Amino acid sequence: MATVRKVNLPLDEDLIRRARDRDAAQAEKSDVQVVEHALTMYLGDKAFEEALAQGPLDEAEAEALAREALHAARDGAA
Repeated sequence: MATVRKVNLPLDEDLIRRARDRDAAQAEKSDVQVVEHALTMYLGDKAFEEALAQGPLDEAEAEALAREALHAARDGAA
């Protein structure tokens, strides 16, 4: 389990609402959960962009990366 650190941030209410509106699964979640989800998605997108910049993968590398992503997604959903 990840270490949790309490952080107080002023957040734009419209930004939180828009994050909730983009994903129906976020509708009933707390602000903390919505922000954590948004950050996770952002970091995943950045990792994907970095992987693309490294060039094409061979089949074994692509399968390994897909397995890692699947396990990470399952661990995050728990």
